[in-house]
Amino acid sequence: MGQGTVRCWVEIHPLNASPEDIMTYDITPEPLEEFEVRVCIFNTKDVPSMDIEGVSDVFCRAFFDSKEDAKETDTHYRCGNGAASFNYRLLYRVKHPRNDYNFTV
Repeated sequence: MGQGTVRCWVEIHPLNASPEDIMTYDITPEPLEEFEVRVCIFNTKDVPSMDIEGVSDVFCRAFFDSKEDAKETDTHYRCGNGAASFNYRLLYRVKHPRNDYNFTV
């Protein structure tokens, strides 16, 4: 379906049909359900050194849709080889169904 396209159906009933004889359709949208999304972060690799000393303070930040709801792992200070080891779980509450899921790490 392209933009500006409308899809519908038309039912034609006889004028003498009573409302009880006409089948009705429930078109209410499904209620949103809340789910918990768990993102597990274990390791990083090839993180570039950002300090003049050749080290970085490595952490991961992730969010759905809005940076205001961002969650972060702990920080591995002075990581010199670009490989940090985590055992971290980030928990998010997400409503389903929705049109798109934008997750950013």
